[in-house]
Amino acid sequence: MDEATVGWKKARWDQIQESLLPFLHQCGYTDNDLFWVPISGLTGANIIEPADRQVCSWYSGPTLLEILDNLPIEPRNAEASLRIPILDKMKDSNRTIIFGKVEQGTVRLGDRLAV
Repeated sequence: MDEATVGWKKARWDQIQESLLPFLHQCGYTDNDLFWVPISGLTGANIIEPADRQVCSWYSGPTLLEILDNLPIEPRNAEASLRIPILDKMKDSNRTIIFGKVEQGTVRLGDRLAV
């Protein structure tokens, strides 16, 4: 939003939303799924701290981190079948070590897993 030709103008912000909304709706997102925040990647405005009101007087909503901090956390189902997305792997002499995060289910010491 801080690029010289844009200059935090609300008209450009509205144009961005109008052009992106049909695409996002076609992808299956609803208006309740979307959060719109004007930010500056160069100065960091509206990422952690709110943008200066003299620069962006038309936006008074939360910053990007405030939105991320307030997103609901989905509960994990410990009774479901085990699901661990593999994030990384490493070779160590005769074995392969796999890194992942348990998304659902439970793992206990001594459990045998097939990957």
